[in-house]
Formats: sequence, C-alpha cells, structure tokens
Amino acid sequence: MFLLENTTIVDGTGAPPVSGMDILFDEDGIKGIAATGELEVPANTIIIKAEGKAVLPGLIDTHIHMDLHGYGNTYDENLVEDKLRSVRTAQEMARTLRSGFTTVRNVGSVNGIDFAVKKAIEEGYVQGPRILTSGQIISMTAEGNDYFLGLYHEVDGVDEVRKAAREQLKAGADFLKLMATGAVMNPGGVPGAPQLDVEEMRAVVEEADKLGTHVAAHAHGALGIKNAVEAGVRTIEHGTFLDEAGIELMLKKGTYLVPTPVVGYHMAAHQEGIPAHMLSEHDHQESSADKAHRAAIKAGVNVCYGTDAGTNYNYHGLNAMQMALFVEQGIYTPVEAIHCASLASAKAIGLQDEIGSIEVGKVADLIVIDAALLENLQGIEKGIEQVFFGGKPVEGMPPKL
Repeated sequence: MFLLENTTIVDGTGAPPVSGMDILFDEDGIKGIAATGELEVPANTIIIKAEGKAVLPGLIDTHIHMDLHGYGNTYDENLVEDKLRSVRTAQEMARTLRSGFTTVRNVGSVNGIDFAVKKAIEEGYVQGPRILTSGQIISMTAEGNDYFLGLYHEVDGVDEVRKAAREQLKAGADFLKLMATGAVMNPGGVPGAPQLDVEEMRAVVEEADKLGTHVAAHAHGALGIKNAVEAGVRTIEHGTFLDEAGIELMLKKGTYLVPTPVVGYHMAAHQEGIPAHMLSEHDHQESSADKAHRAAIKAGVNVCYGTDAGTNYNYHGLNAMQMALFVEQGIYTPVEAIHCASLASAKAIGLQDEIGSIEVGKVADLIVIDAALLENLQGIEKGIEQVFFGGKPVEGMPPKL
C-alpha cells in the first residue's frame, strides 16, 4: 500500500487542480482520495511526501508505431532484421512507460513484432505499458505501401477485406486499423485520395463489432474521412482535411479525432535525411491539419491524444511533448491537454471504467511531476519523477532518452 501525501491532484476529468490531497492505493487500485490527514492509513503503508508535486493519471497515447525507431528516412526500418527490431521495440516500450505513458494504442506494425513484445510485457519478461495493438494495417493495393515492408495487408473487395480483418483478430489484434485515404509517408501515395470503399470499411467494422472492439481509420482527405465515419469506425487518425460536413457527421456518430501535429513539429525541427516526398507533403498539409483540429474542438467533436511516435525524429519517450505544444499553440490549457491525454483517450479506446482518471476504484496508474510544470507543461516529457503502473512503482526512473 502506498500513500502520496499532501500533493496536488489533476484528476484527468478536466477539473481544476486540487492541492493538499492524499491518494491511497495498491495493486488492486485506488483506495482513497481525501484532503491531507483525513484518510485512514493502514499499518505498513509506504508514505511518499509529495508536497510541491502534482499527480496525474497515467497518460495514454492512442496512436504510436511501436516498432518504428524515429529514423529520418523511415525506409531504413526495412534494413533492420526483425529480431533486432523486436529487442529495440521492447527497450522503447520501457522508455515509454518511464516517460509517463502507461497505456498505448499501436496502430500498425510489421511481421508480428507488436504481438511478440506485448506478450513479453504481459508475461513479465520486459517492462512496458499496457498495449492495445492492431497488427498489420488493412489497405487496398496501393502505390508506396512497400516503403514499409510488412506493415500493410493489401486486399481488394469486401470478401478479401473481411478475411484480412479476421486474420488480424486471429493473430491477436485488440482492434483493427485500415486505410481510408492515401498516406503522406508512402512515395507515390496521394494523401487526400480515398482508398477503401465504404462497403469494404464496413466489413472491417462488422468483424470488430463481433468481438466487441473497434476500428481506427488512417484518413487525411475530406471524402475519405466521411466514408470512414459512415462505415462506423471509432477513430479518425490525422483528419488533415476534415471539413464542415465531416465534422457534422462525426458529431452525429460520436466519432473521435486523433490529430498528430507533433509529427510536423519534428519534421520542421530535424529535416536532415527526411525524404523529399515527405517534406513536400508536410508543407502542404500542416496548416490544413491545424485548422481542422481547431474547428473540430470548437464544434465539440471528441478529440483524443495521439503522437505517431516512431515516425521521423519522433522518438518513443517524447510522447508528452505534444501536450506542451498544444498549450503553446493555444489549443488547450494545461488541464485540458492532460484531459485529452488521459480520460478522453481512455474513452476513445473503451477503457474509461479502468483507467484515465484518478478516482477510487480505478487502476492506480499515476505519474508524479513537479507542480510548477502545470503552468504550461513545457519540459514535461523529461520531467516525470515517478510512475506507478497498476499500483506498483516503475523501476528505472527517471526516464533517460
């Protein structure tokens, strides 16, 4: 049993910070939350003095690629042998956990690396966060897919798409990921162009529904976004050219948007080695993505947190940097950014009854930071002082990047 004593709580619900609070918890969950000194503390409880600190829920990143390393040219991933990529992925998931992200949703990996590393974490061989993973991305036959060898399961027509969905679920996928439009990083791909048809995407959604899970859709273009929402996907990834009609449809369906602006930040800051086709698409899309994100928030669309970690210079362990970026750009207040990366994201992936907020009865995924970071979240990606995952302190703190 642990007691975090006399701390400031940002509970993840969007409520203002509350100071002078105690949190009592163990491996079975959060047992009590009250003003300092008001809880009955069992004998042998480990008391952690936390004055001047702030406690947040464990953070959630709903869009990562766990087996990508952040190379300037992502094609270089193809030159690393799968066994080495698996070991590297395990190390980077440990870093992700130590950096305050206790849950991640992996939206596409090659050759079963995601399944292997997730199992290794769950069986205690290596350290890492709670992982939901999709396996391969379901895509129509499309130019540029081979730039990421093994990432895409190419299929055409409703029957093939349905079988592909079943194959990923059989392999161990927790949810499914599909391509509703082309991709920025695939040479020859047209990001705004629709790919899978509504009927094809609906078949994927139907297969996910059978097992009580959901579908994420990579979607940049306005038409592809609307097609995916009509098909019943849970989350729209990126949403670059989301228009007013798409916003209205997302509101009607309760669909979540997962914007990933930190990708552009890293590309702008570190252009060395990034292929020309990626930079040209980035320059074209960045302002559109920002406008779409702001319009979606203003309209009341559900928005959750995703960073695309693993892409160009977008290293695992820096996931929290985007929270500070949101505050700097005036998109969110610090409390709103924390809410986006906690309870809002837990709802998006269907785990809101277990994680995402500091509430009695929930899993004790908690992170401790200096309370001064709440002013603007600048430096939070390197300011995580302690992480509790499932009520147990994470070893190896602080994170080393």
